[in-house]
Order: sequence, then C-alpha cells, then structure tokens
Amino acid sequence: MKKLYIPPLFVTLILTLCCACSGGKKKVEEPPITIIPVKELPAVMEAHGIVGDGSSMNVLQLVQSDGDTVEVLISNQMVMGGLLVGDEVDVVYTTIEDFPVAQLAVNTTALEHLWSQKGTDGHLQSLELDKNGKAATYGMSIEYEKWSVQNGFLLLQTPKKVLEERGVETDTFQIMMLTEDSLVLMAPNAPIASAFYRDN
Repeated sequence: MKKLYIPPLFVTLILTLCCACSGGKKKVEEPPITIIPVKELPAVMEAHGIVGDGSSMNVLQLVQSDGDTVEVLISNQMVMGGLLVGDEVDVVYTTIEDFPVAQLAVNTTALEHLWSQKGTDGHLQSLELDKNGKAATYGMSIEYEKWSVQNGFLLLQTPKKVLEERGVETDTFQIMMLTEDSLVLMAPNAPIASAFYRDN
C-alpha cells in the first residue's frame, strides 16, 4: 500500500487559512466614557445689616445685628436705593472663589417713606412704610399693616380681620427701581409695573 505524501508547505498553508477563518469577526472596542465633573452652583445667601464705614465703591461692609461683619463685592447696578453709611440693607449674595459677591442689595432705609401715585380713577393713593416695619395704605383698595424685605423682594402683609375667616396674607413685589424720589414695584403676573413717587 502506497503512503500519501503531503508536503509540509501545503500543511502550513491549510493551517494558516483555518486560523484566519476561525477568528471570525473582530470585536470593536468601544471608546472610553469620559465623565466631566459638573461644578456645583454656588449657594445663594442673604444677610441683613447696616452699611459700615469700611465700605468703598466696590466693597460693601455689612455690620450684622450680632456684630459680625461681612464684606461683599458689589456694583452700582446691583444696588436699589443707594448705599450710605448707617443705612440698613438687605443683601442677596453668592460666594465665588471664597469671596461673597452681591447679586442684589436693597437699601431698606430708603424704603421708609410715604409713596404716592395717581390711581386709575385719578385719585391719589399712597403706601407708607415706616422704620419699625409697619405699613399703611391711603386711598387704596387693599390694606397693609406690615412690611419687610426678604431675598430682595418687598413683602407687604395684610391685617387679620376679626370677623373674617381668611387669615393674614402676604403680597410679594419685585423692586424694579428705588431712588431718592421714585419706587417702582412689579407684582407677580401683573401686566405692568406700578410706579410711586416719594411724598415726604
């Protein structure tokens, strides 16, 4: 019986083809997922106090009721009512790179006046805000008895009526402008702002 002779080169060729076919499809490597850290938004804080004599054009020194002093970076565009040493101020600020930066400052001392306007019927109507947080209205359809500033907003509180079921209500107004002789307020969902002039 004759033996079949297979050349070694032929065997090598067959084995190479088999290995190539058995590899099948190569697995495509997925690109690595890059996670980009998101910076936390700076917290919004609020402080009440008196303008200290260490204040300058760009820095407000705020002396709080407990005696602590906060220095806040500020610009004129963020101030409602101006800043005078000794005035009371409400400041809303954030901390950027460990330094307080004001978003808004409202001079509450500048609010303490009688503010008037002509109503839609042409009659005079007024809102009085005093330094003790008491409010009064004259010739207006709504009555207020207390006021305060929180987070840069003017809050006006209605009195509790003895024989009425409804309790005390608080109306919130955005202070659009506050100068020595003008006050402009915007109520939520109001179509237009309400402008007052200083009457005392």
